[in-house]
Amino acid sequence: MALEIIEIVEDDQSQAKMLDQILRQASFRTNVAFDGPSGMQDVWRIKPSLIMADDNLPGLSGREMCKRLRQDPSTKHIPIIVLSGFSSEERRAEALDGGADDFIVKPYSGMELVARVRALLRRSRQSQVQDEELGEDLTLTENLYVAVYCGRKMTLSAHEWKALRRLASTVGSVVPREEFKALLWGDDTLMHDGELDRCMEQLNQKLEGEIPAVGQIKTVPGGFRLTTPPSDSANSLAGQ
Repeated sequence: MALEIIEIVEDDQSQAKMLDQILRQASFRTNVAFDGPSGMQDVWRIKPSLIMADDNLPGLSGREMCKRLRQDPSTKHIPIIVLSGFSSEERRAEALDGGADDFIVKPYSGMELVARVRALLRRSRQSQVQDEELGEDLTLTENLYVAVYCGRKMTLSAHEWKALRRLASTVGSVVPREEFKALLWGDDTLMHDGELDRCMEQLNQKLEGEIPAVGQIKTVPGGFRLTTPPSDSANSLAGQ
């Protein structure tokens, strides 16, 4: 099995070298860029397994990189860790809201950094849809679920399925963000706010389809709620 490639985007060359050594010693392959635009080009070219980007890069900040990569279907699934010399809650929130999966403050422990990378990669592998090609006309897909909504079938990921089932069980009530994170990621101590927001956004897109649907997932302070879906929606979810 080929070693996973991690894209390092860090303008401080000493920091970049240290990161490169830490990750290579942990048996990862690495690719290094020293500014935001070069990092973006590398990501589009090599499609790394994970990206580590400094928060304050020349040309394009780590937070702006997150936003652009999340908008691109070919890169939106790649886990991103933002590294920063600032520990403020506002800076962390901006990075996570922009699409980062984790936020690590400098200076950091090499051991903890590698543990976070491995945990994020492990979770990414588990959440990715696995297809098995069986000839030209048949593909088996694992970890997908089907829901029927307003007479229309939707194919959901495992996380989308769990989230929608929880929302549909208490229609109109607010489900706290912390409850969703516990439901979807268990005891994982990494930050998941960005992933949770993307999960809800993708669910809404599937609920709406080509014509805006009656029910929608609303983001409210502290959580989410499902509004006015069909009365039998909670019972119309079926595993593939």
